[in-house]
Amino acid sequence: MTPNETRAALERLTLQPSRAMGQNFLVDRNIAYLIVAAAGLHADDTVLEIGPGLGALTELLLEHAARVIAVEKDGRLCEFLRERFGRRQKLQLVHADALEFDFVPVAPFKVVANLPYAVATPLMQRLVDSPARPQRMVLTVQREVADRLTARPRTKDYGALTLFTQLYYEARREHIITPRCFIPPPAVESAVVSLRLAPHPLLEPALEAPFKELVRAGFGQRRKMLRGVLPKLATRVQVTADKLEAALKRLDLPPTARGEELSLAQWLLLTRELVATAPAEPK
Repeated sequence: MTPNETRAALERLTLQPSRAMGQNFLVDRNIAYLIVAAAGLHADDTVLEIGPGLGALTELLLEHAARVIAVEKDGRLCEFLRERFGRRQKLQLVHADALEFDFVPVAPFKVVANLPYAVATPLMQRLVDSPARPQRMVLTVQREVADRLTARPRTKDYGALTLFTQLYYEARREHIITPRCFIPPPAVESAVVSLRLAPHPLLEPALEAPFKELVRAGFGQRRKMLRGVLPKLATRVQVTADKLEAALKRLDLPPTARGEELSLAQWLLLTRELVATAPAEPK
């Protein structure tokens, strides 16, 4: 939809875009094409679109996928989409909160969406942690979030969200989007990020929970050395100072190492080392 068509639709719906719901409507058709192209869709794909809004992406997704499941929280927008797309058999429109939507029955699927910025991070965490992870995701998010997803060690954006995502997905920033591509313009720049599910698991399922506990602790006070935070954990991985020092030495890491200095591969190795030397739980 053009900017004028978008304004007219919002006026007809008497809809004042809600900042709390992250309602910024994409009006640049070239950007919409770039987003859909980045998904590499095939004719037999099922696509989940979260927050379709006025259908800027929905229209293109219906041209490339076998099935589009669009989850929209705002009832007025649902009615508009039903009117706009009529009885398109490829489209399943769901009036629901995506934070409560069950992704499992949809699998296997891909996600292509301009995520509502107010809930972008928890939505991504739900998708990444789902037992039915999307095969691929192409998401418009705040540039700050995209920078965190694609960050490298020793940078300010590198943190727990980076590692929790890259444990399962190869992340890449595709495009920067200026505020003028939306109505109303958001206060920040946006970015399109693509996430491709890793072909093979990087970590054994039994080690995923200990890995996440160690990472959370390591970045909870990110300027502190690991030896100052990990031995204080009261979790299933009981880390003593001696055990941590020995593990770091075996991995050729200095005893002064901080969480932000370790790559994903090093965090995985450290988790294996610490869990392997953990005392057996009492039966």
